[in-house]
Amino acid sequence: MKRQLKLLAALMLTGVLSMATSCDNNKKPEAENPEDAQELAVSATDDLWHYFSFTTGAEVGKGAEDATDNAAWFARKDWDIAFKKSAIRTNSGAATTVGAQGGVYTFAEDVTFANANLPNGAVFVADKVVKEEAMGHDGFVETVKSEATVILFKKNAAGETIMPPVYQKAPVYAFRTADGLGIYKVEFTQYKDAEGVSGKILFNVLKMN
Repeated sequence: MKRQLKLLAALMLTGVLSMATSCDNNKKPEAENPEDAQELAVSATDDLWHYFSFTTGAEVGKGAEDATDNAAWFARKDWDIAFKKSAIRTNSGAATTVGAQGGVYTFAEDVTFANANLPNGAVFVADKVVKEEAMGHDGFVETVKSEATVILFKKNAAGETIMPPVYQKAPVYAFRTADGLGIYKVEFTQYKDAEGVSGKILFNVLKMN
């Protein structure tokens, strides 16, 4: 009788362990660990576009904001994102003549880098031609850029930028690579360095797929 009870107890324990293992296997994968992210840097202190590849994690090259340089870079697929001061360009839309499929998805303001996950049907917005007020002289200039930005400028009730500028943190973004295959989430953590130099950009990057 004792032997039968021991056998029954052993069988019950085996069943419980089997159920626990099955439950563990059915768990949803944990959110990506932000500790796996890379901290990358770009020095965009001049008035040039600094073209960057997420695949290599490095700057590809630089180009001026003019027809010749833009045409050359818009015909390339070896870059995914570009920086000019606080402005961003992605290899997409009006910024490509060879069908590159970059773009940006902007997470809600309350989403942190650690818990940022793409919702189903997330739309990546392509670059557009934007009219901007020309610095230093009257009128407007047209440039191709993303709706993403390294920093935000605080505005007053009328929607005008407060002067001197008050910098605010940009939301977390997801950028798609030029080939349309890779998705990287990005959190910009620095625009000015300790000496107050603008364009010293630091950002955390983590591949999402």
